[in-house]
Amino acid sequence: MLNKFAHSYFLYFCIMVQNLSEEEMSLLAKAERYCANEEQCRTSVRKKLCDWGATPDSSNKIVNRLIDQGFIDERRYARAYVSSKLRHQKWGRLKVIYQLRSKQVPPKFITEALAEITDEEYRNILLDVANTKWASYSASEATAKRRSKLATFLASRGYESPEIQAMIAEHYTDE
Repeated sequence: MLNKFAHSYFLYFCIMVQNLSEEEMSLLAKAERYCANEEQCRTSVRKKLCDWGATPDSSNKIVNRLIDQGFIDERRYARAYVSSKLRHQKWGRLKVIYQLRSKQVPPKFITEALAEITDEEYRNILLDVANTKWASYSASEATAKRRSKLATFLASRGYESPEIQAMIAEHYTDE
C-alpha cells in the first residue's frame, strides 16, 4: 500500500508542482537514463525525445529540466566530444568543429574544448594518422602521387591544409 501511495503522491507532485504530465515524467526518466550513460547535448536529446514520441513543447520542458538537473551540460559535452574525436577517432579540428556546430553547441564551448588539446599533441595525432595511411600506399606509386593522396585523405579527416602541407613537407620528401 505504501508503494501505491508513494507513487500516487509522486505523480501528483510531478503534475501539479512541476507542470509535467505523467507521460512527460516517463519521458524525463527515460531521458535521464539516456544522459547518464553518455554525455549528450540538447540537440541529440531533443532528437531522441522526438523519436520516443514527445511533442516539441514536451521536449523543451524535459530538456530544460535536464539542464537544470545537470544531466545536460554543453560545456562538458564539448570537452568529452573533442577528446573522443581527436584522441580516439583521430579526427582533425575542422571536422570536430563542423560536427559540434551541427549539434548547435555554442562556439565559446567549442573553442574552450579545442584549447585543451595542445599543438604538439595535435601534430602527433596528425603524424600518426598520416604514417598509418602512408604505409597502406604501394611503394611502386610515385611519391608525388602518394603525397597528393595523403593530403586529400587528411583533409577529408578534418585536418587543416597548412598543417597537412607542413607535415608532408617535413616527413614525406622524395625518396
